[in-house]
Amino acid sequence: MLRLRRLAIMLGFPLVPSVAAGQLPSPTQENLGAILDAGSKRMSAKEFETEIVQRVIVGPAPTGGELEMMFASNGSISGAGTHPSFEANRSVPIYGAWKLDDVGRACLSMRIGGLLLPERCQHWYKLADKYYVSDSDLDRSAKVLSRTIKQ
Repeated sequence: MLRLRRLAIMLGFPLVPSVAAGQLPSPTQENLGAILDAGSKRMSAKEFETEIVQRVIVGPAPTGGELEMMFASNGSISGAGTHPSFEANRSVPIYGAWKLDDVGRACLSMRIGGLLLPERCQHWYKLADKYYVSDSDLDRSAKVLSRTIKQ
């Protein structure tokens, strides 16, 4: 159980340093100001439903490893996550529910393995064919994590 709790913390919280403005941020050096300066735009609820829902989304976990999950049209989330401290190719299931709130944030209630995480609402941003999630839409130093649609 302690291992699952540590995994939830490792996969659930963005801990990424900032980057100089004006360039496309690298996957390990992103903050809200950098992606906004690069031309990223906050996604509307309609854009989220059109571009993200029913597609497999992949991206780095904040402390290493990968997340792969899908926001289903019925409001469920399913997927898996890995971490470098796990055995090769071992993943933990991710499942739960999502909804859009009044300001267009995607709010997730997830379980990683058997551990229930607190609900988390995040803004989604788009830049070219890459997506980003952020807990804030005002704090330019807020950490962001990149997401792409799995091809």
